Amino acid sequence: MNAKVIDDQHSPETAKKEIAIVQITRIGDILQTCHAVRLLKVNHPEYNVTLIARKQFAAPVLFLINQIFDDVHLLDFKRSINLGDGFNGSLENIREYIKDINKKKYSASINLSFSKTSSYLHTLINSDHKIGPYYNDVNSKVIHDKWSQYLYSTVMRGDLNPFNLVDLFSNIIGVEKANTHLSNNEYSNSKKTNILIHPFASLEKKFWKGNKWSEVILRVLESNKEINIHVAGSLSDQEAYEKIVNVPILEKYKDRIKPMIGLKLSDLYAKVDESFLFVGHDSMIGNLLSFKNIKTITISLGTVRPVETVPYSLKNYVLSPKTKCYPCFPDTPCEFYKCHGDIPYQVLQESIIQLIENNTISKENFISKVSPFHMNSVNIHETSVNTVGHIVLQNVLDEYQSEKEVFQNFYRTIWSYSFSEVDVNCPLPNISESTTNNLKRLSDTVTHLFELSEFGKKYSRYILEEVSKKSPEISKIKDYSKKIDEVDRLLDVLVEANNLIAPIVDYGVVAKSNLQGNNLVTLTESSFYVYQEMSNAASIIHEFLSKLSLTNIQNAPGKSL
Repeated sequence: MNAKVIDDQHSPETAKKEIAIVQITRIGDILQTCHAVRLLKVNHPEYNVTLIARKQFAAPVLFLINQIFDDVHLLDFKRSINLGDGFNGSLENIREYIKDINKKKYSASINLSFSKTSSYLHTLINSDHKIGPYYNDVNSKVIHDKWSQYLYSTVMRGDLNPFNLVDLFSNIIGVEKANTHLSNNEYSNSKKTNILIHPFASLEKKFWKGNKWSEVILRVLESNKEINIHVAGSLSDQEAYEKIVNVPILEKYKDRIKPMIGLKLSDLYAKVDESFLFVGHDSMIGNLLSFKNIKTITISLGTVRPVETVPYSLKNYVLSPKTKCYPCFPDTPCEFYKCHGDIPYQVLQESIIQLIENNTISKENFISKVSPFHMNSVNIHETSVNTVGHIVLQNVLDEYQSEKEVFQNFYRTIWSYSFSEVDVNCPLPNISESTTNNLKRLSDTVTHLFELSEFGKKYSRYILEEVSKKSPEISKIKDYSKKIDEVDRLLDVLVEANNLIAPIVDYGVVAKSNLQGNNLVTLTESSFYVYQEMSNAASIIHEFLSKLSLTNIQNAPGKSL
């Protein structure tokens, strides 16, 4: 009888499925991966999930990782790739890592890091199915699943991605969500008597100079005698911390400023409760505290794309500049950091005070207390969740959507249905007359995109028809292939004319470089379907744009597209 029980437990039908997640990038990405896997485990507690991560990034948050993952493999690249061991020694160290990982046979391995290192590592994992980038037998990088192709093509190339990275990781993993997975009932409405500030970031582009933080601390402490301010940072931030707090204007408030410099993340996490409001630049601390539903304000500057990295919980707030060049890329040269000046400290100060007093930010209060001069250059967004469970940002101050925001909403609808067959209603946007006119002019560009995609389909079909003949003519197939190359070059020119359509073209480029099939027929069929997806996307956007007239917007503000 006992033997039968053991056999049942280890039968293929009852054995737990083993899944490996590769995430070897920084702490923030690991925390967003934790959120996605937490949601997976809610839906599928029967899965065993293993995390493969770099030791230097995973070790500080191992206390949280261990609550979510069933197993963890920490890779110490600095130790394994050691010049003292020589090439053969380093290779042997790596083999030992792989051997240890492959003690399990995985049903699926999922690579959520988009680097050469993670792709090669993913290739070596013993799994039945591979999701995300890896290298094939001829050493070419391949990405077969559509959501990974989308992430690779769009997130790293611009700021038109409408999805939070947690939602993108969830889509790649295959997590099913509803709008109830983040509930208002979970959210902290406790009175805030402590503020945790993290005024530092990994790049100079992403954080204010210390004097602005000194001013914010002063104004907040002056406005509320019950508040204490805690300042978090690493040991390397000690000097910058001293410059912020050791200024004459804060001398009499020293007893209400509490340093948390060099504190381990596990200790910081334990100390912060619902009496805290977190205020800081885009960093992993906000993402860490989102597991506790701590209310946060994030000041997004430089390279930060708010929708992608905002802490994954409800009623968080993001301050971002309206600067035309924002957000930029890490290698974009910048001398003046105009985006830093476009978020005045008065706006942050008022945001903090409102959350202390009311636990929400009100447009009416802002209008009455903050000069329009200070409000004109900044956006304030609040996180909420849509009907299919995606985190979205709602603008608190501005009733009009920008052209970029309009297109982000379009793309959320298009990609959700195209990749997952999920219907996302896109509310008819409230836009200004100038934005309406600009979008109308864009209709011609979208029409050209549709026409070029249709040409791509046509010449792909011609190749298939020629190949199917008893005596196909190679010269015709070459001519049709040249026509397809010409279509692709014209698509690039079209993106240069207006980058709002770039996500469709960029996705097409990545999808075409990862065509399914091992012969001319199957590869051409795959190419045809990629152009079909691009054509459908262009057609849907053209339909959206045709409905955008100022009259319709004013008369039917609640109507959906």
